[in-house]
Amino acid sequence: MSDPSPPPSTEAELNSPELRFLTALWDTWQALTTVGEARLRALHGLDLRGFVALSYLQAGPQHPADLARELGVPRYEVSRVLAALDALGTVTRERGDTDGRGVIVRITPAGCERWGAALQTIRTLTGPALARLDHAQQLTLIGNLQGVAHAALQQPSPSSTPTQDQTRQELSHD
Repeated sequence: MSDPSPPPSTEAELNSPELRFLTALWDTWQALTTVGEARLRALHGLDLRGFVALSYLQAGPQHPADLARELGVPRYEVSRVLAALDALGTVTRERGDTDGRGVIVRITPAGCERWGAALQTIRTLTGPALARLDHAQQLTLIGNLQGVAHAALQQPSPSSTPTQDQTRQELSHD
């Protein structure tokens, strides 16, 4: 005997703000990154992570660990991104601390030039989508997305949340 089918989703579930937000974010991400990645690679030899890393480095030299934190990716991923950028001649990695353990990443003049050209490509990609909004709406959208991202980062990681069994055990002891 087969398991019964799950009950169909309700209209309220399908139209919940949470689901609509995630699908809108997904659709936007897919639409922009599919074309954006291809253009960045073809025109500038960069992927989106490399472009974003160069964007953060515009503010000045950084330690790879700080860059990983800013990008929200593991250190090993930043190491891969930096290796690719180093191979392009867009960044340098130097020993920064007096004891030689710390690495400092700096954008090169060639990196600044490549980033500037890539930024123009990004503007031609995102500009038409943003043009539907006036300047105040654009700033509101950006601020709201940054706020949602910040709130999402404040949530406990899955490893620190109790399992269903632990929760059941705690409830049964009350």
